[in-house]
Amino acid sequence: MDGTLVDTEPLLHEALSMVLGAAGVPAETIRPEVLRGRDVAENLARLSSLARTPMTTRELYERVSARMLDRLRRGVAPLPGAVGLLRALRGAHVPCALVSSSYRAMVDAVLPSLGADAFAVTLAGDEVRRPKPDPEAYRTAAARLGVAPGNCVVVEDSATGLRSGRAAGCVTVSVVRTGEPVDLAVRDLSELTVRRLAHLVQAGTKQAPGTRRATGTSAP
Repeated sequence: MDGTLVDTEPLLHEALSMVLGAAGVPAETIRPEVLRGRDVAENLARLSSLARTPMTTRELYERVSARMLDRLRRGVAPLPGAVGLLRALRGAHVPCALVSSSYRAMVDAVLPSLGADAFAVTLAGDEVRRPKPDPEAYRTAAARLGVAPGNCVVVEDSATGLRSGRAAGCVTVSVVRTGEPVDLAVRDLSELTVRRLAHLVQAGTKQAPGTRRATGTSAP
């Protein structure tokens, strides 16, 4: 969700900087690239340990969430191509799942900006036992869609998410170059179409296991 469909990273960085700055943590120590795609609980535990003023992981989560939710509920701009692709998939009767490391409250706050009926399934980071890069989240989403993982396309912006999708047996598409092996790399979602995604799945099912994925394939 974050970094793939909407760009909430600046909002999160601002909220963390304000909360942790008040607790004596310099803003420059909070690097978005370190947090991206990782388990929320893991990030919160690491960041709360840096505070000079004692702060539990729960306290940090509540303070940051309050700032984030207030901003997200006022709306957040989708990234290029996100709304168009979701509408095209819905028009083609292709079911979609939103699988995020963000907690449920954050996911629900973002959904109105993407369209209330855009997803048949949504799965948040606090609703799985084993977070990404474990494949649990994507396998669970595929099962709820009633689709085999090999017939699902995972679109991600982080190495952690791509590893999760690949381990689940899904076709993987990256919108950020991560160095991870993927079936396709694109600059943004405007480069994806229903037909192109269908071709990716068809190509994957025709090849033997272990030979399906190309490394760093660029979109033409």
